[in-house]
Amino acid sequence: MKLLLTRLALVALALVLSLSFSACASTGSEDKLGQQFEVDAPSENVLWAVAGQELQRLDFPVGSEADPAKRVMLTGWRTSLAPFRGKGHRERAELRFESLGSARFRIHVSIERENNMNLSRPIDPSYAEWEAAGQDESTAIVLIQRIKGRMGEKLEVGPEQRRRSF
Repeated sequence: MKLLLTRLALVALALVLSLSFSACASTGSEDKLGQQFEVDAPSENVLWAVAGQELQRLDFPVGSEADPAKRVMLTGWRTSLAPFRGKGHRERAELRFESLGSARFRIHVSIERENNMNLSRPIDPSYAEWEAAGQDESTAIVLIQRIKGRMGEKLEVGPEQRRRSF
């Protein structure tokens, strides 16, 4: 009887683990998509300028990776180091613009996040060991709301977001 219960427990554990791994695999493909939204703008140039300004206000370095011809804005890394392993991080934003016609645009926002896993010198950027940590959805939502607000859109109020502890 004990052997049967042990085997059932192991089978149940294997089932739970396989389901959790398959859930992780499915969210990995969704992570690359990020957030998207639509907005009205007088022109693509105005929308481009507003998006760049809002990225700079959030301390993302906007530079040579911004290409209006390809309608892609990729920022540099915004780094925040901490004295504990895994607590320091860096983030990079990518915005892709798509014209929907008649002054309507769709913007895909993706905020890539990496954690510093260095144990010996976690606050020295030259020793940083960056490990992918997925998408930062809360920063993407803040950026989206800031762009929408500047373009005169009605701001959305949704369920209260849980604050991420650092």
